[in-house]
Amino acid sequence: MNGLGLATVLNPETSEAERDGKTRSELEDVLASPAFKKAPTLCRLLCYLWEQRNGEVSEYAIATEALGRKVDFEPRADATVRVLVSRLRQRLKDFYESDGAELPTRIVIPIGSHQVQIVEAPRQPVEDGQSLESLPFLLQREARNRRFILAQTLAIGVLVLACIGLVLERGRAVKNAREEKTSNLPIFWRNFLENGKETLIIMPTPVFFGWRNGAFVRDVNVNDFARFEDSLSLQTLVRYWGRPTLAQQYVATSDALASLRLDQYMDQRGLHLAISTTAESPVDTLDRENLIVAGTPRTLAPFQAVLNRLSFQIDADRGEVVDRHPTSGLPLRFETVQQSPLRMTTPGIIACLPSGTQGTKILIFVTTYYTSALVSYLTSESGLSELQAAQRAHGNTPYFEAVILSEINGTTNLRSRLVEFRSVSGKSKQ
Repeated sequence: MNGLGLATVLNPETSEAERDGKTRSELEDVLASPAFKKAPTLCRLLCYLWEQRNGEVSEYAIATEALGRKVDFEPRADATVRVLVSRLRQRLKDFYESDGAELPTRIVIPIGSHQVQIVEAPRQPVEDGQSLESLPFLLQREARNRRFILAQTLAIGVLVLACIGLVLERGRAVKNAREEKTSNLPIFWRNFLENGKETLIIMPTPVFFGWRNGAFVRDVNVNDFARFEDSLSLQTLVRYWGRPTLAQQYVATSDALASLRLDQYMDQRGLHLAISTTAESPVDTLDRENLIVAGTPRTLAPFQAVLNRLSFQIDADRGEVVDRHPTSGLPLRFETVQQSPLRMTTPGIIACLPSGTQGTKILIFVTTYYTSALVSYLTSESGLSELQAAQRAHGNTPYFEAVILSEINGTTNLRSRLVEFRSVSGKSKQ
């Protein structure tokens, strides 16, 4: 295969120690690349698969040992592992087409497998004047194989028809399994989840600015890395330390607690949803999966286009919700009232919107202080009953935006109530 640009698996006769020496440094190169620095879950998955590369590994083992899923994880009903392995496979391909193009060996995951392989990088095609001794042999072999093409084509056609039947049958099985899982959920959640799409809980990862000296800085008023020069404080640091790099390894405590509380609520009812971050899941997943995301206007910068569709907007500086399209006789704004150093009543927004061209949805929780309060509202019997009554009063609309007032003492949500509700068009503005 010399000179033909084909990848080859490393020589199996090479000792384990030699293989480790060749590939461990490359694994470190992959993990240190910008594409993987922004994807801690994929890094963890890659490290696990690399450690298990010499043995069999199951979806269940990956889920429970590498991804932290519970022992009752059911691979047939939960596609988390398959989705993440597919993303890892693509992320590796992208890496070797860019930053890792010059590396001598490559880490790959063959399609249909969960096991990593170490292969040699493709060699460049031969140039004019180089030896072509192997080319006649390959051409002769290709000629011998031509007589099998028709038979292979017919066989492939039969297999394709069989696969189509299996895919349709599996689709029906997955749909039935999903409906069985969601049957234990309240009507609101059942209606949101039963649209045939996978659902992902997203934790926002705010923009931090990092330097080689180990410093990480966040300016809450700068939520776009490309606009770091808008901050006088960051400009001062740039003069001392040089240009920063993007760092998105952290999530806000309230946002993380909100996501985990919702995950626990679903988990207790037998439905296991995957959790990701805005750093790992770009906004283009809106067109492939349902999303549930909770945060503040500052941490939800990647979803600004979604927030701009709402009539209700949060003024983060004032801690209030403003109605951009007020209805006669209704309040123009809902303010935060500080009752004591720890106790306050503060508004937030819950909105359910169509999010893509493939029938996906996004459920978004937005507040200025405590996102867990909104998740508590939508996982409580009283909150769900109140919201469902408002939906019925507006023609059973599945899409809406609502203002929720929450009374909070420290980090404890005392109670929440619906104060304004508005139906939203079912047409996506993607």
